[in-house]
Amino acid sequence: MSNYLNIIQLVSGIAAIVLIFAGLFLSIRKLNKEDSSEKIPMSTVKLSTILIVLGLLLYAVTKTCTNYANRDQEYDLIVIYVASLIDVIKFFGFIALIPILLNYVKRRATKKVEEDTEKN
Repeated sequence: MSNYLNIIQLVSGIAAIVLIFAGLFLSIRKLNKEDSSEKIPMSTVKLSTILIVLGLLLYAVTKTCTNYANRDQEYDLIVIYVASLIDVIKFFGFIALIPILLNYVKRRATKKVEEDTEKN
């Protein structure tokens, strides 16, 4: 059983890293520093947020494998997963908000540029 947990932990950890960074790079790539009037498309924000959330769920699987191997009492696997998920959300849940914050900052910068253009 321990070998299977190690394999599941390794695969879910790598997949979590790939999904989280893919979601972050998808949003960051849409930021165009030269043209500040373009906003990040909402479909890109939604897709990158979904990718990051899926990555966090997979990271919870990685934490579940670690907690399952180190358990002291007999808990069900779902209880260990929920505890791991809460722990992941508590410490890394803010990462899911990064695409939304990037879009918000881009909108504020766009409004500021438009106001400055109208004043001149």
